[in-house]
Amino acid sequence: MTPSGIRLTIARKEFGDALRSRVVWGIVAVIAVMTSLSAALPLLVPAAGVSGGPEAAIGGASQFAGLLVPIMALIAAYLSIAGERESGSLKVLLGLPPSRGEVLVGKFLGRGAAVAAGIASGFAISGAITAVLYGRLPLVAFLVTTALTVLLAVSFLGIAVGISALSETRARAMTLAITAYLGLTLLWDLAPNGVHLLVTGRLPDAGVPAWFLLVRGLSPTGAYNALVQRALLGDGGAGTAVGGPSPAYLSPVTFLAVMVAWAAVPLLVGYLGFRRADLS
Repeated sequence: MTPSGIRLTIARKEFGDALRSRVVWGIVAVIAVMTSLSAALPLLVPAAGVSGGPEAAIGGASQFAGLLVPIMALIAAYLSIAGERESGSLKVLLGLPPSRGEVLVGKFLGRGAAVAAGIASGFAISGAITAVLYGRLPLVAFLVTTALTVLLAVSFLGIAVGISALSETRARAMTLAITAYLGLTLLWDLAPNGVHLLVTGRLPDAGVPAWFLLVRGLSPTGAYNALVQRALLGDGGAGTAVGGPSPAYLSPVTFLAVMVAWAAVPLLVGYLGFRRADLS
């Protein structure tokens, strides 16, 4: 069997395992329920002060997704290699034709396909509900937001598989996954504020320098939020924040590159560590 065939065989097994473990169905349910509730919030709770049409509803749903998707992607993949390594089944697998690199890529592809299917299905349900509630659905913005949410999951899947490849035990993999989630989704927003305070002597207010938006967008969730804002508002969102035309380095290409890098670099680092690891 060719290396590509081996990788696809492993990917199909991982995808099937995800279906049997109900990971995909859990992702569908959580994404569908939470994003639908977020989209319906302006209609359900008018006193909350949230207004706008379906574009605002999609934006609200993406905010929930930005918090939910990373942790679901990490949960889906942080034990992909470490779990089998601790149980000893990984040595059996590596005693067959797959190399360590083929195992790592196959697990990333299989679990990535499972998570992507769950997110796309959950967003499809949410989109249908949004269309019913508001009488229309901005299809292009919705599809772009869905694709970006899948890419966000892929970024964290790369992180999770890389962590798993570097971890000798389940406990270490869990610790690193929790650290990655807290650092990249909850604590990263503090970094631009701290840099702004050091540079200007004050915390950011309504108008911020362009570099502030760049620093904020260097995490996968920050890049995701910047791209979703561009999809829903065009260049107006960044332009309003910086008080004028946004510079070239705040283009969508920059933030897409950030998200791809967060998937690829941890995978590469994980592979380099996994290749040298003693599994005896």
